[in-house]
Amino acid sequence: MKNPQIIKIAILLPTLNVGGAERLVLEELSYLKNDPRFSFELHLVFEKGPLFEKFAETGLPVHFWGAPHELLQALKISFQISKYLRQRNFDILHCHLYDHIAPFIGKLAGTKVISTVHNVVAFGFFTRLGLRFCDLVLGCGNQVVNRSLTFMPKNKVGLLCNAVSQRTTHSISNAFAHDRLSRNSTSKIVLSLGRLNRQKGYDILINAFKQVAEHVPEAVLCIGGEGEQRQRLNEQIAFNNLQEKVKLIGHVENVDELLSICDVYVNSSRWEGLPITLLEAMAHRRAIVATDVGGNSEVIRHERTGLLVPPGDAEKLGRALITVLSNSELKDRLGTEAYKLFQLEYSIEKHCEELCGYYFKALDLQGESNDPEP
Repeated sequence: MKNPQIIKIAILLPTLNVGGAERLVLEELSYLKNDPRFSFELHLVFEKGPLFEKFAETGLPVHFWGAPHELLQALKISFQISKYLRQRNFDILHCHLYDHIAPFIGKLAGTKVISTVHNVVAFGFFTRLGLRFCDLVLGCGNQVVNRSLTFMPKNKVGLLCNAVSQRTTHSISNAFAHDRLSRNSTSKIVLSLGRLNRQKGYDILINAFKQVAEHVPEAVLCIGGEGEQRQRLNEQIAFNNLQEKVKLIGHVENVDELLSICDVYVNSSRWEGLPITLLEAMAHRRAIVATDVGGNSEVIRHERTGLLVPPGDAEKLGRALITVLSNSELKDRLGTEAYKLFQLEYSIEKHCEELCGYYFKALDLQGESNDPEP
């Protein structure tokens, strides 16, 4: 196609939950919204979600389709979205978390289709089918790319590592820590953020924290997020008499506030893509303990930018947390090295420059992908 003056891009998401994929899209749009080469619109298939107001603050158009969670009705809405995109001559549909249907919406609309894959999963039949209809599939880490290459041609798969913007780690008073986390101001805070589901392995983390509490009495664990396992996890906390040591703090509006005051950030997942929360912790110079799954090992270089432990092993997870909490020199060194790696490889500026290159590649445009101008 000829080089358009402005490339029209529709971003498609199921809803705006407080998840890594949604926060990544917010980072991308916040950076690229003023780039004169592009015009962006955000399209939500189902509910608005808790991040809706944050996206509205970007000033970009947000279309809420309100589809019900019923297949035939959702397909009907999908046809309406496709018709809208075709009538308004969009060039690219960039989809997230809707891989089994979104590519067909784009093809019916006559757009190029890009899908960002955010997790290392065993792709089901319909997801694989949908992704095969994409012009480009972008993996958020090397592990995701490798999994995608098991069923996608190499020329249709690209690496686009997750990224976040620079954070300012500012001093927050001990009183804030006490009020927000309901903990003594001298506590050593271990923080984890994510949906309360099986993937995040919080049952393993709570078991690990039994030995942490024994060896580091001042340590407390705060888990931010909501999800279907909240009741089960609360029962596990009570069964192990950890009510004073482990707190489920619910939905977190501003993760940077909590990352600014935690001592150690922990990821206990059973599987992952490349978690945004790890990058946010790195941007705050936090020491990190994480399971060796998915893209975690791409950002956590063992004993350099953090500590890696096998997934599902509560004992080793607990020992790693004890090691960091008991050694302030190690804690500071891991945080400093993590920050250096973040600056080098995972800045939003680098990410968006590469994303623009993929937009031009999808449209078969040459020589237009240098130096995005947000």
